[in-house]
Amino acid sequence: MKIEEIQPQLYQTFQKLVKNDHLSHAYVFVGGFGNYDLAVWLAKAVFCQEIVEGVPCGRCRICRLIDANEFSELQIIEPDGQTIKVEQIRELLASFASTGFESTKKVVIIKDAEKMGQNAANALLKTIEEPDSEVYIFLLTENENLLLPTIQSRTQKVIFPKNTQYLSEFLQKKGLLKTDADLLAAITDSTDKAQYLAESSWYLPASKALANFVQTAITSAEIAFLKVIELLPHFEGKAEQEVAFDVLLVLFNQLGATNLTEKTFKAEKMWRANVRFGSCLESICL
Repeated sequence: MKIEEIQPQLYQTFQKLVKNDHLSHAYVFVGGFGNYDLAVWLAKAVFCQEIVEGVPCGRCRICRLIDANEFSELQIIEPDGQTIKVEQIRELLASFASTGFESTKKVVIIKDAEKMGQNAANALLKTIEEPDSEVYIFLLTENENLLLPTIQSRTQKVIFPKNTQYLSEFLQKKGLLKTDADLLAAITDSTDKAQYLAESSWYLPASKALANFVQTAITSAEIAFLKVIELLPHFEGKAEQEVAFDVLLVLFNQLGATNLTEKTFKAEKMWRANVRFGSCLESICL
């Protein structure tokens, strides 16, 4: 996936920053559509041996090592279970003090940065405020509001808008029909998640069952109520149930069913409060 295709404006902006040596040392990348791809591209730009006009070559030894996730001066941190633990950040900070094998520069990409606990975030904060060496930190998040305010205030925020048309075309190239691709593009924020759902055995049959439920709910709430039981086998886990609400909201909204859209919002809120999934779906029909 080429960052210049999925986020062309951000690509041009950062190309100029790299070319003019104006790259800041700490960013928060908000939104999942291409944020990791741009962070990796910038890591290449920092280290590339044959960079031209702010664009890494993608072919040199270091660029290839970064693509293989085998470059020692690039560290990628992601949650260990449900959180990013303070021990992970302390190990990262300890590595800053050591001399690099390849370069005096270091790049850190922290995925799901909102999952840093307060102790982990505070441990990172001092480095963001006063980096001891030439360190570039990219914090990736879907929800900036869950980051500590002190982290937010000391980093530059970059918003990654979703490129729905690109995502739909990407899915169509993978073999999906346009209607299926458009719906999946509407409920996902990254090509990785969209491709994962498209290739799963449950999603397409489940989405078609939901589309049938939506049409029925618009014409007859009573019949839709009875059809809820047919939906339940498609959505046994929490992850699948969350997708179900995303699909319902998109479909009701596309059909202009404002009342049912509002009921779905309320049903999802009930579900997040641990009300049984089937009861939440039934509430849409009442």
